Parts: sequence; C-alpha cells; structure tokens
Amino acid sequence: MTRHYSRLHVLLHWTFATIIIWATLSGFANALYSLPASVSNAIGFINVSLTALLIPLFALRILCALDRREMDSGHRGLCLLAKTGHLLLYIVTALTLITGVLMMERPVDIFGLVQLPQPLQDPALTRFFNTQHKYACIVMAVLIVGHIGAVIAHHVCGDKILKRMSL
Repeated sequence: MTRHYSRLHVLLHWTFATIIIWATLSGFANALYSLPASVSNAIGFINVSLTALLIPLFALRILCALDRREMDSGHRGLCLLAKTGHLLLYIVTALTLITGVLMMERPVDIFGLVQLPQPLQDPALTRFFNTQHKYACIVMAVLIVGHIGAVIAHHVCGDKILKRMSL
C-alpha cells in the first residue's frame, strides 16, 4: 500500500510523537522514582508547557488525519486494525490532554510566557482528573508501543513507511 503524507501531516506527526514520547517517559520517571524536587519540578514545568502547545494543534492534527486519502491495500483486517489503532491514539491523546489540564492544582504556566488560570478549584475534582490522567498515560504508553511495533512490522514486510513519514 502506498500512502502519501503532506508536509504538514508529517510535521504534526513528528511534533506530537516527540512531545508525547518525552512527556510519557519523563512523566513515568517522575511518578516512579524519587527524583530531587528541582528535577521533578522542572519535568512538570516542561511537560505542562510542551503539552499545552499540543492542545491548539490537536484540531489541526485531526483535520489532517481526516483529509488523508486512504488507499485500499487488499487487507481489510489489517486496515481495520490500523484505523482502530490510530483512532485510539487520537482519543487517548485527547483524554490525556484534557485530564492533564483539569488536574492542574495551580495556574497553567507555558514556558513562563503565558499563564492561564487554574481550571478547577475543587481538590476532589483535581484529584479525580489526576487519577484519570494517570490511567490515560498508561493506555497511551501501551498504544505507543503498539504503534512502534506496527511500524517495525511494516518495515520488516518491505513497506518503508518511515521513509514516507520523513520531511
């Protein structure tokens, strides 16, 4: 199957991939290890700032995905699996971004340039969204591993998708 990706699609894909993988790995490291407070705070600040940048880009990412023309590969089961995997990635990305904002117990500081007010004031609600955010991050990590595994499988089968996903 041959797919053609626009420059915008490729740029958005790698922007999201880079930020999501960084935020996932550093967020898990922050949650699972006793890091010094300065490192933990720096990771939190960077993650909030980077992922906040993804929120306005998310709608554009969805539009690019919807605009892409699919080519029939002749493998309906595999196409359905790929579409389902991508849909789940989009849904979980949205849930992770939304819960990440709603769990904030302080104003949302974006690289010290913009500060948005704390969305929710009720500690019970911020705790609830914090828990949901953790679950969404776990699901995101599983989906990322599956996505990377699918790319490797494509490559092994001769479908050089990484070449088509480069600028």
